[in-house]
Amino acid sequence: MRNRWNLTVLLGLTLLALQGPTEAMRMRGDPLPGLANIERHRSTEAVPQGRVAGGSTAAEGKWPWIASIQNAYSYHLCGGLILNEYWVLTAASCVAGLRTSSLLVVTGTVDWWDLYAAYYSVSRIRVHCNYDKPLYHNDIALLQLSSKIEFNDATTNITLADIDELEEGEKLTFAGWGSSEAMGTYGRYLQEASGTYLPVDACREKLQNQDDVDLGHVCVQMDAGKGACHGDTGGPLIDEQERLVGIGNWGVPCGRGYPDVYARIAFYNDWIRTTMNGCTIA
Repeated sequence: MRNRWNLTVLLGLTLLALQGPTEAMRMRGDPLPGLANIERHRSTEAVPQGRVAGGSTAAEGKWPWIASIQNAYSYHLCGGLILNEYWVLTAASCVAGLRTSSLLVVTGTVDWWDLYAAYYSVSRIRVHCNYDKPLYHNDIALLQLSSKIEFNDATTNITLADIDELEEGEKLTFAGWGSSEAMGTYGRYLQEASGTYLPVDACREKLQNQDDVDLGHVCVQMDAGKGACHGDTGGPLIDEQERLVGIGNWGVPCGRGYPDVYARIAFYNDWIRTTMNGCTIA
C-alpha cells in the first residue's frame, strides 16, 4: 500500500509540473520567471487584483526592506530584499539571462503599481556560479544598484540570519505580490502569510523528492489554501525576530498543501558577503 501511495503522489506532482504556468514559482520545464515576463508592459495590462494564495494585505511600512524587481516597462517580475544602500538580494531564476538595462528595483511601497515609488536602475547582476547545478540549487543572486537607496521610515535594510537555528514548528512568514492561484494575475498590494518550519527530511517526505531539497533550502508548511505562488520568487521569508531566513525558490503552485521551498540564507551568508565585497567564491 505504501509503495502505491508513493507512486500516486509522484504522479500527482509530475502532473502538476506538466500543467504549471509559464511564471514563478517554477516547476521542472517552466521558463525562468524573469525571462518569462521580461517583455510584459504595464500599459497593456489590466490593473492587477490577484494576491498571494490565502494571504492578507500587508500594512504600509511593515516590510520596509522588500523590493519589487521589475522589467524595463515597470512590470513586476519577482521579489527582492534590501541588504544595504547599494545591494539587493533576489533569486537567480529571476534575473538569470537578463541585462542590467532590463531591470528596475522599486522600494518603499506595498503597491508595485505605484508610479511615485522610488525606482532604481541596476549596474551589475551577480548570479551564483553554481545556480541550478543541480536544478533548484543555489538559486540566489545579488543586484548592485546604480545609485544609493534613500533610507527612511518606509525603506531600510533587512537583517540576515547568520546562524541556522530554526526549529521544527517555528513560525515563519513570507510576503510577495504573487497571484492567488495558478495562471492568475499578480497582486497589486503586498500580501503576507505565515506557516511553520519543516526540516529537510520531513520536507523531502512530503514532496516525495530526494533530489531538489537539501541543506541549502528552508521548507515551510502552510495550511491548504495558503502558500507562495507565481510572482513570489525572490521574496522574503522571515522569523519572529524579523530576520531573513530564506528567499522564495520553488514549490508546487499554489496553496495545494505541499511545502514551499526557500533558499536558506544562513547557508549562503559567506557567498553574499564575499560577492558584495568584490570576491567571487561559489
